[in-house]
Parts: sequence; C-alpha cells; structure tokens
Amino acid sequence: MREGFYQCRRFEATNLWRRSFLLSIFLVFCFAVYGALASEILTAGPGAANFLALNEAACAVALLGTSFALIWIMMAKGSKAWYEVYERYIFEIEQEEAEGLKIPERYRLGALCRPWEMNGNLFSKKAGRYSPSRLNITIGSVTLTAWLTVGLIHYAASVILYAEGPALCWQPLILALIPASFLAVLVTAARNMWGRSRSLVKP
Repeated sequence: MREGFYQCRRFEATNLWRRSFLLSIFLVFCFAVYGALASEILTAGPGAANFLALNEAACAVALLGTSFALIWIMMAKGSKAWYEVYERYIFEIEQEEAEGLKIPERYRLGALCRPWEMNGNLFSKKAGRYSPSRLNITIGSVTLTAWLTVGLIHYAASVILYAEGPALCWQPLILALIPASFLAVLVTAARNMWGRSRSLVKP
C-alpha cells in the first residue's frame, strides 16, 4: 500500500507539469492575440474609427486570459492537494508501521530535509528554500493580476472613448457586458463552481 501511494504521488507530480505545459499553450496564445491587438491599437491611434472596437476586443482577450489564469491556479492548487493527500497517507503508514518497515526516522517522509548547501539569495547558484508547487500557484496569481490589469485599462479606455465620441447603438450593451462577464468569472471561480472535487474535504 505504501509503495502504491508513492506511485500515486509521483504520478501526480509528473502530470502537474504536463498539464501546466498544456495550459501554458493557451496562455501564450492569449498573450500573442493581445500583442497583435495592442500593436493595432498603437498603430491606429485615438482618432481611428475602430479604436473603441479594438479596446473592447482587448477586453475580451483579457477575459479569456483571466479565465485561463484562474484555471491554472485551480489546477495547481488541486494537484498540490492530492499530492499532500498521498504524502499524508505515506507519513501515517510509516508512523504506524515503523517497526515493521524498519526505516530509520531520518529517511521517513516528513523528516527534516537538509541539502548539502542552501542559500536564499536569488543570485546564488546554491539550493534555495522554495516550493515549486507554491511557485506554480504564484505564476497563476501573477498572470491573473496581469490580465485583470489589462482588462481594466482597456475597459476604462473604452468608456472614455464612448463618452467622447459617437458610437454604434449596440456599444452600450457591450460596455455593460464586459464588467458583468469579468464579475461572473471571478465570482464563480471564487465560489469554486468550476471544478470542485467531491473527494477532497477540509482536514
């Protein structure tokens, strides 16, 4: 049983990076599309006829990027949860069957880990006290912040452009749908309505 949990733990760690790589493709696609839109916005200038539409399109891309960033965070946190579930099972087995397994305490899961050298200086080439799984979650948080900032900037620009000049009759509807869509995405994600696990419970 202990070996099986070790295999599950290894499987979860391996698949996390595979899923992260797959999801990063979608995030790169969003950044590429936004880069093209940003280039078009900078080239067109405020006086262009489609300037408002370009900013609204940038908001749509930001919404898509926000969604993928939230999925990244959920995926990383969920994978970390299952990883820790298997670690907890292994730790409990090794504690309960310490005599039968005959594993020295310093080699059991949960023992203090001491590398040969460790230095927290980011410019040092020595090992550092960092958690890859937590850093993976941080990547999602930074990406989420970036997309929300992009969406806010372009939405503010869209509102200003709408107030300053003539616009099509359906523009107010678009301007109302943009914040509503962002709010719906953020609220449903915060309430864990996208991919809630029925197996995981609070410890």
